[in-house]
Amino acid sequence: MEAYRYRFKCIMIGDAGVGKSKLLNRFIGMPYHSDYEYTIGSEFGSKIISVGGEVVKLQIWDTAGQEIFRSVVKTHYRGAAGALLVYDVTSLGPVSS
Repeated sequence: MEAYRYRFKCIMIGDAGVGKSKLLNRFIGMPYHSDYEYTIGSEFGSKIISVGGEVVKLQIWDTAGQEIFRSVVKTHYRGAAGALLVYDVTSLGPVSS
């Protein structure tokens, strides 16, 4: 286990089916699988990286996108240093100018 100087909690938020779990799994080094399963509540992954010469541990929480889990997911927001909003650009309506 590598020693780290800082630890940051980050949450991933977005609608169901946009790819939050796929992004998390690829970031932490897991292989890509095309199968699809909904996240129930939340999933957690961590990775140690180097930022500006400092060793940092990222704790990344993948939150469920379904409305029924909204109240459970909000408890994971506490203490988060950042959030990654994930969305599907193909599901957006036409952009008006």
